[in-house]
Amino acid sequence: MSKKFMITAALLLIGGSLYAATAGGKWAKFVQRIVGAFGKAMTGVQQQSALEIARAFEIYGDGDVRKLVYMLAVAWHESRLQPIREIRAAPGTAVYDIQNGYWNTGYYGRGYVQLTGKGNYEKMSRFLGVDLVNNPDLALQPQYAARIMVYGMMEGAFTGRKLSEYITPAKADYYNARRTVGSIMVAGTDTAALIDGHVKSIFKSLNT
Repeated sequence: MSKKFMITAALLLIGGSLYAATAGGKWAKFVQRIVGAFGKAMTGVQQQSALEIARAFEIYGDGDVRKLVYMLAVAWHESRLQPIREIRAAPGTAVYDIQNGYWNTGYYGRGYVQLTGKGNYEKMSRFLGVDLVNNPDLALQPQYAARIMVYGMMEGAFTGRKLSEYITPAKADYYNARRTVGSIMVAGTDTAALIDGHVKSIFKSLNT
């Protein structure tokens, strides 16, 4: 089965309006449909980021647009769809204590999905064919950040869990799909529930 056919079939399952937005690989139209999905219009940088992720998904994804929607929701949660450096938390907070485990190594979070830890930088260096270990800020470049995110979530490179375990032809478990990137609960916050809400917002925009 061709990737183009899989994309078309998945879109038809989700709804005709979504199919119209993305048929033929016209990702710019797709992005325009979700510009207001998160409560206010995306900036130009955020729209370009969404395009980069969609293009990376066309290469490394499997054609199931539900997975792309989930990735965009994760990118919004993690970095507001901008390839950014992780922000150092305030001392004395639970997040600060977590960051202490890796912060001084220099391999703190970067990109759309906040690539963290030397092992992950090494892994993605091999995948991309660029030296992220000695030049970790390369993970901030949109094209690399998008490829890292899509490949990592599709192949289970971050946590050992693949997105295909949670989004299948028979189900779409957007809540537990969080396990492809990290823990459900982070410093007392149910991040999976937040991302699940973003997924619903994107689909609402696509189907109106």
